[in-house]
Amino acid sequence: MHQNQPIRFKSRFLFGGMLLTRDIIEIDEVFITLRHRGFFKTPKKSVNIPLGNVKNIGLKNTFMGVNVFVESFAHRSFKACGFSAKAAREISKAIESFHIRTKDQAFT
Repeated sequence: MHQNQPIRFKSRFLFGGMLLTRDIIEIDEVFITLRHRGFFKTPKKSVNIPLGNVKNIGLKNTFMGVNVFVESFAHRSFKACGFSAKAAREISKAIESFHIRTKDQAFT
C-alpha cells in the first residue's frame, strides 16, 4: 500500500449490491472503513475499525457475488454486500498483509 492513499473497493449492482446506495470499503494504513452511500452521493453511515483490532474476516459467496464480514475484538462489525470475488480476495489479502507486517515488526 502506498502511504496516505487508501485502497477503495465499491460494491456493484451486478454482484448483488444495492442499485442506488452502494457500499464502499476503504483500507488505509490504520483503519478499514465501510461507507454506505446515500442516494445523492452523501455518506449515509460510516464504520471505522482499526486494522490491528480485526479479529475475523468472512467472505460469503452468494448467487451473484460476495458479501464481506469484518469483526473486531471490540465487538464492532460490519457487513458489506455486492463485491466481485476478486475484490473480496484483495480486501482479505490487504488485511492479512497488515497482520503479517505487524507480527514481523514485533519480532525485530
